[in-house]
Amino acid sequence: MKLSNLLCLQAVPALLFSAVALSAQTVPTVEERLKALEQQVQTLAKENTDLKKQLGWKDTVAPVLPVPGGHEARLVVGGFLQAQAEFGHAADPRWNGVNDRFFFRRARIYLAGSFAEDFDFKAELDLQGNSLGASTGNLARANEIYVNWHKYPFANVRFGQLKPAFGAEALASDTSIFTVERSLSSDRLTDGRQLAAAVFGEVLDKKVNYLVIAANGNGANVSANDNSGFQRSARVTFTPVATASDKLVLGVDGLWTTDTAVSKSDFGFTGNLFSGSRNMRGADLFWTHGRFDLNAEWLHGTFKPASATPAAKFSAEGWQATAAWYLIPAKLRAVFREESFDPNTSIGGNTIRTSVFGLNYYLKGEDIKFMIDYLDGRVPGSSTDGGRVLTRVQVIF
Repeated sequence: MKLSNLLCLQAVPALLFSAVALSAQTVPTVEERLKALEQQVQTLAKENTDLKKQLGWKDTVAPVLPVPGGHEARLVVGGFLQAQAEFGHAADPRWNGVNDRFFFRRARIYLAGSFAEDFDFKAELDLQGNSLGASTGNLARANEIYVNWHKYPFANVRFGQLKPAFGAEALASDTSIFTVERSLSSDRLTDGRQLAAAVFGEVLDKKVNYLVIAANGNGANVSANDNSGFQRSARVTFTPVATASDKLVLGVDGLWTTDTAVSKSDFGFTGNLFSGSRNMRGADLFWTHGRFDLNAEWLHGTFKPASATPAAKFSAEGWQATAAWYLIPAKLRAVFREESFDPNTSIGGNTIRTSVFGLNYYLKGEDIKFMIDYLDGRVPGSSTDGGRVLTRVQVIF
């Protein structure tokens, strides 16, 4: 026998012994398996106990849990509260006749969900009537309600009670705006939610967003149309810069409608009701740079009252510029806003101007937030304008 063959035969027992030893090292013993299984059982028991606490399960009887009525893939219950206290003078006409007070600005609860067939939905109820005025007997009312088909990101189709596609500040979420209240020009020149049909989406690698809406045109919780025409509105935004620290969004929008007895305050209409045609347009920008945020908006509207009161045709316009800076990152933010509203540009000396100084403290992001604003209003011809302090506690659940 050759020497090489003899050496190979002698090496076989050593190789077999090494393989058996390695196998013994990698395969867990019965004791090790039992110990791992015991640890898994302990982990599951802890998770079960924690889950029972979250569900309010305090005894041997299981709590009653809501069960979806349909076959939706996801169902969410949520909402938010905005509790406020206000003191001081009427900084602008929205606070005329309003005393120092405590109240809930908004108290909302909603159900939202989605189906595997590319549909989602939301039904939101406002328990305080969403009123800034000194109202009494507020009743719960529908707020944002819709059904949305989202199969194609470039063309979502939505039907429900929606905001018109006009006014960046008006379209911003109530829970994420930098100041307690929106600017006066946004309140007066834009419209609130109403029954509508919308198409919206993202195109050009998500750099361009659009929103087109046809609506009844006469406000929320109204199933009738004030006339046989529809209010039309459209908005387009362009995002040329979007990085981790910088973002710039530019927007333009417009609204066109013929109204019959629609509520519009501070323009000189009889009983604050407007009948006639309106053509509105606006432009805005939003810029984020690290801890600094800046947003600005200009709104302009041309009114043609059927009654020729206060004129056969006139224009109104307003603007706001808001700067915000995190004094403490993600915790404390300082806010300053300058705004102007002219209800009739053909009349001199009637422009309302307001400066807003604010601080926002984020205890848990937007979920738990404290806000305080000081409004320095200048209303021509008013003896009750001046400073007003607005405070808010916001809780999102």
